[in-house]
Amino acid sequence: MIKDYKGQMSLEYLLIFFVTIIILSAVILPLLTDSTETVNEITDAVKAKNTLVELASTVNMVYSSDTGTVKMTSIHIPSNMRIEYKYTNSTHYLYTRITLKDNTKKDLYVQVPCKITFNDNPSYYYNYVYDRWYYNVEVKWITSNSGEKSINIKFK
Repeated sequence: MIKDYKGQMSLEYLLIFFVTIIILSAVILPLLTDSTETVNEITDAVKAKNTLVELASTVNMVYSSDTGTVKMTSIHIPSNMRIEYKYTNSTHYLYTRITLKDNTKKDLYVQVPCKITFNDNPSYYYNYVYDRWYYNVEVKWITSNSGEKSINIKFK
């Protein structure tokens, strides 16, 4: 009779243990999943910003060099994005917008020293790039037909 009582107690403790594990799993796993998605979104934003920073540093180097300077570099593009030139409040920017998992938009800006154009065309102020391991990028000074100078970024 004592043996059965101890066995009954052991079974009750096991049941309590398993019910506690199930309840904790039901509460903790969704929280961990949400945290993982948030971390992935932050990582995507940082990667996109790093791409803009890398482009801006190459632009800064060409800008500080003599007119006609050309610099070739390779850049990793972490996701599909539209890279744009923006001029706001007397400041030049490279800009992109990324979409987060909850469909909100995040605007990313990196300041550059001058006007930027794309694909050897002084009237192109944006370019679409796609998720690739790397792009060969040519950054150079160009002059428009009106004599206005800008730095051109060409993805190859």
